[in-house]
Parts: sequence; structure tokens; C-alpha cells
Amino acid sequence: MSISTAPAAEPAAATTPPAPVRRTRRFRHAREWWFGALLVLPALALAFTFKLVPLVRGVTTSFESSSGFGDSSFAGFDNYTRMFDDPMVLASFRNALLVVATLPVWIVVPLVLAVLIHQRAPGWKFFRAVYFIPYTIAPIVVGIMFRQILAPDGPINALLRTVGLEPLALEWLNGRNSALFSLVAVALWSFFGLGVMTYLAGLATIPDEVLEAAYLDGAGFWRRLFSVVVPMLRPTVAYWSVLCASGVLIWLFPLIYALTQGGPGDATMLPEYLVFLTTFQFLDRGYGSAIGIALFVFVALISVFSVRHMFKEGTRKPR
Repeated sequence: MSISTAPAAEPAAATTPPAPVRRTRRFRHAREWWFGALLVLPALALAFTFKLVPLVRGVTTSFESSSGFGDSSFAGFDNYTRMFDDPMVLASFRNALLVVATLPVWIVVPLVLAVLIHQRAPGWKFFRAVYFIPYTIAPIVVGIMFRQILAPDGPINALLRTVGLEPLALEWLNGRNSALFSLVAVALWSFFGLGVMTYLAGLATIPDEVLEAAYLDGAGFWRRLFSVVVPMLRPTVAYWSVLCASGVLIWLFPLIYALTQGGPGDATMLPEYLVFLTTFQFLDRGYGSAIGIALFVFVALISVFSVRHMFKEGTRKPR
């Protein structure tokens, strides 16, 4: 008995679109590319005009020696070597390191408040609005307001004396050990509302069933926070961490100007405020630009470290 086999079907030949179709696709892709470039062009122009050009100008000015805003002469690296012998510059960067050391507070406090609001704690609607209000107030206004609140005879000390805690009634902005951290506390009060809103946006992506399951399993608040919320919210935590790391040293100028003006002594002197004093009060443009470029490098290093480590943690999938 013979078995007949049907001939194998030949593979279908690859169909090539006709030339008019290929030209239409290329035209559509080119049109989309130019349309996208047109949308990006204004942002690039603004970044070039207000970011790159001032940066290049600042670098060139840092190599000049000038008195006032008149003619200047080339000074080479004199302005940079001068910084290493300037105790005020060294003190300002030492204070900057102390401010950077407070970053965990900037990261954790808004997260805790955001989780409480997300879990609809009593009064959550009220606090959701209240916590963001300080961010809408101009920093210079915040500084003027807290200059009265933290005064030696201000309401904070009056309250402490009333409840019998008079030893804690300090000269908050005049004490060498308390002034810098009082300044950081005011800045945190002013800016942490943005962090709360950022975390709330991230918490909206976590299914409610996950948190409810952790609650039914007996996990307390802190266990849910660090074992459930933080692993699922790593990209948002990383974003806020990088934003704080790069911004904490350039957010404080209006508060320093309104609260302490760098005092007492050099206790609250930070590089950004020192750039202002050197350039516009002592009229030393070259030296002020050199300090500004040093601050730029300092912030850039912190930002690169944050991006490489914190963002790597943020994008890592939880186990």
C-alpha cells in the first residue's frame, strides 16, 4: 500500500510595500520628527539662554579680577586658590555639608505624613490642603514671619515658658549652635508640602488591597511603611531624594536673607549667600563667580551621587 504525500507548501514570499507607500511612511515619520523638534525647540532655547550662557559666562568671569562692574583683567586660577585660604568660604561649605546631612529628615517626614493622609486618618482632607499651603507662600515672607516667631520674646519661647520649659527657650536665630538648624527647620516647613504632594501622587498607584492585606495580617504602621509602601514607592522616593539633594543648597537664600543674613558670625553662612555678598556688596565679581562655580560643582557631585545610587534603588524591583 503506497502512501502519497502532498507536496509541502512553499513559504509565502515576503511582500514588499510599493514605492508610493514607502515614500508616504517616510514622509509621515519625517513630519512627526520635525513636529516633535518644533515642540522641544522653545525649551532648548530657554535652557540655552538662561542656563548654558550664564554658566559659561560665570566660568569666564571666575578667571577675571575686577573691582566693581567696570573693566576686568585676567587672573588665572588666583580666585580659586584664594578660596582655600578664605575661612569664610571654608565655613560656608562646612555648613553646606551639615545641611546635606539633614536630607533623611527631608525625605522621611513628608513620606510619613503622606501615608497618614492616604490612609484617611481623621481630618485627612483638612491636612491635605494645610500641608501644601506653606509651599505656596513666598520664601521671603516665610522668613519675615519666622523671624518674629523665633525671636527671643516671640510666641515659641513664650509658650515654652508658660508650660514650664523655660530652659528650652533659646535665642533660636542668635545661637551659634541653634541658628543653622533653626534655618533648616523653617526651610523644611516651607518646602515639605511639595514632598507630601509628590508622595501622594505615588501612593495613588498602590492598590488599596495591598495595604489592606498588610493591615489584616497584623502589620503595624511602621511595618507597613517600610515593608510595603517604601518598596512599592521606590521610584517616587528616589525622585524626591534627588530633588532634595540637588535643591536643598539653593533653596535657602531668601530665608537666610530674611532670618539671619549669614549670622551669627558665620553660623548660617552658605555658599549661595556668600556669592551674593561677595558679588553685590563687596563688588568682587571674579571671586564671587569662582565661589559660585565651586558651589555648582559641589551640588553637581551630590546630584550625580543621588542619581547613581538613589535612583538605582528606586528602579530596582522589589523581591
